[in-house]
Amino acid sequence: MTRLQQSGWLDSAAVQRAFDVLEQDGDVARAVGGTVRNSLLGEVVDDVDIACTALPDVVLARAEAAGVKAIPTGVDHGTVTLVIDRQPIEVTCLREDIETHGRHATVKFGRDWTKDAQRRDFTMNALYVDRHGELFDPLGGLDDCLNRHLRFIGDARARIREDYLRILRFFRFFATYGQGEINADGYAACVELKDGLSHLSKERITKEVLRTLSAPRALGSLLLMEQGGILQLILGGEAKSSRLARLLDLEDLPETALQPVLRLGGVAGPKVAELLRLSNAQKKQIEVAADIAEALRLHGQSKQQLKALLVAHGTDAVVDGVLTAWMSDIVQSEAELKELLAFAQNWVIPNFPLTGKMMLAGGIPAGPDMGKAMRLAQQIWADADYQQSAESLLEQVKVLLADEVK
Repeated sequence: MTRLQQSGWLDSAAVQRAFDVLEQDGDVARAVGGTVRNSLLGEVVDDVDIACTALPDVVLARAEAAGVKAIPTGVDHGTVTLVIDRQPIEVTCLREDIETHGRHATVKFGRDWTKDAQRRDFTMNALYVDRHGELFDPLGGLDDCLNRHLRFIGDARARIREDYLRILRFFRFFATYGQGEINADGYAACVELKDGLSHLSKERITKEVLRTLSAPRALGSLLLMEQGGILQLILGGEAKSSRLARLLDLEDLPETALQPVLRLGGVAGPKVAELLRLSNAQKKQIEVAADIAEALRLHGQSKQQLKALLVAHGTDAVVDGVLTAWMSDIVQSEAELKELLAFAQNWVIPNFPLTGKMMLAGGIPAGPDMGKAMRLAQQIWADADYQQSAESLLEQVKVLLADEVK
């Protein structure tokens, strides 16, 4: 295969306009990386990246002359973003690495397509295509891509030492695009150099882990990471891929089971929030799911227990908690799991009928007494299977408070 077949993104007016801007005075531009890889594999193309021989200041000048918005997003590293018809198109000048020190290498701009390809991570990401769909494959990555074989470019250890994030990217790409056995040399290099992950920020690790957990072959990658000691290194010693296996073994997965944050909490437990950089909402989701799973372990899985959890936390959180309990083997049979999920998703959570304003009107003063009265009322309501009216609750609470005074 030497040409892309029917690529809507390539034929779009915005992308062809970008080529018009870039390909002047003998300069050459080609789409590159994930744009080409995903097209070849029949995957969705979300972003368009273009490599070109023009220098960054030349790209900016040409865009201005053409009336095209250009943003110098990473101009020191050769990257300019063109915005055409509201579509961002990232343009990067051909580069060679002079020094590599993690995320941002010291680069030299050039015109050599092979050297530009050699600085990339995997052979399937070193494929280029011109505006007419003609493929350029300087490193022989086309067969790897079509066969979904993930392979480092050149010396795997050298590529990893350039940026240790490539260890995690290796497993994410295998989970997303891989097929068959993982590349043995690449895997061995990742395991051998795994201690280099300590040089990475929590933000970068978190992003890769969550993307891996949402990938089609997440379980296979996690198992390999666990066998190589990588999973425990980044998610803590309690992390187990078998927990994700229990989740993915289900025939009919609830929609929430697809959430990478839920999978993360189930695999690694609530302490993972201390190891990664999660948002407050993500931390809370993991912690609440773990608390609900623990409540199911300690207090059983009766309908009354489930109702109490639903009233306290809501449907989504309880579904997360039930699935977390399943991953941790607290809920053991699939029949029990389905029954719990069905109840959690179908029971209509009642609103607590009594308000502070009603209590004031009923003669209960604001302050500690009202707080105590509210707790009593909520307990009475729960004991009555959430059936009591506001008036009934208020009267019972007043009687209990009066008895305490006596």
